[in-house]
Amino acid sequence: MIEPYDIVVSSPYSNYDFFTHKMQELCGQWSLTFFMVDDTWVNEFYQKLRAREISARVLFDLTANQILEDDIYVKLAREAKRQGSFVIDDPDVTATVAHKGRFHQVMLDNRIPVPETIVVKRSALHKFRITDEIKKRLGTPFVVKPAWGDSGVGVIMDAYAEDALAQSAELAPNSDAFLIQKRLKMKKLGSHAGWFRMFHVCGEVIACWWDPVSHEYHLVTPAQVKRFRLGALKRIMRGIARASKMKKFSSEICLHEDGKFYAIDYLNADPDMNPRSFYDNGVPDEVVRHIVWLLFHEAMKIVKRGQGFFDSDLADADADADWLERRRLEQRAQL
Repeated sequence: MIEPYDIVVSSPYSNYDFFTHKMQELCGQWSLTFFMVDDTWVNEFYQKLRAREISARVLFDLTANQILEDDIYVKLAREAKRQGSFVIDDPDVTATVAHKGRFHQVMLDNRIPVPETIVVKRSALHKFRITDEIKKRLGTPFVVKPAWGDSGVGVIMDAYAEDALAQSAELAPNSDAFLIQKRLKMKKLGSHAGWFRMFHVCGEVIACWWDPVSHEYHLVTPAQVKRFRLGALKRIMRGIARASKMKKFSSEICLHEDGKFYAIDYLNADPDMNPRSFYDNGVPDEVVRHIVWLLFHEAMKIVKRGQGFFDSDLADADADADWLERRRLEQRAQL
């Protein structure tokens, strides 16, 4: 007999403990079954899932390690999807959009502002040269980052020559390509630097000021959005969401000294969830709690469907979402 779980969270990272506990609390309040898959349980859970001894209605994959095909968490997400589970985010979608080199062109095709960029394949590194023309185009110093990677691994912020590419390639051995980008200069807005860590979760955008040196977060208030004219932040995030089809991700956006906003770190499929109550430079606790609620509510659309009173709310929510998406497409067509 199959043992079903309503909500499953999979992650090898201990910094998701706060997130997981809040999700488990909500499951308890709504009488939903819950399981946390970590390094202790992942192999057994995967084997039981394959044997159809257990099932997951909703799986939150918090690893986003699609660069490694043999990663056990990636296998778990794909097996859950194959069996009909609702997986956030779809591992096949994540594997495509998390590659910064390929997604860079998608951003351009969707008219999402990004810094001047050159993409170099690993196979071409040995013959690639930083010419005077490239330096004129990008300026110096420029930024080098791997197409595959996260947590700043392999990112060189003050690059001047080809040796920075070699250094990045050594630090990120699994990346098949590298980006060379114009280094932007932040514009000051009051006491804040014009750098933002943005979260997109199930259609909602959450904006935070983020200091790229201290990594300290502060919520952007509605008054600040109006005072500093930050409406472009949401438009950029919604554009990335449409282009990527991702439900849960974070991005970094910079207000350059030219007064324009640019997406810098395009899409992080496993956004920072370190809570400030445990980490000095962590995400505000209220942001983590709200993200948990948004994901839980999305899961409820799957778990509670066909169980009575909740269906009318789901139908209304789906209708509103369809109308909003149609309206956005109409507005884009008029541009």
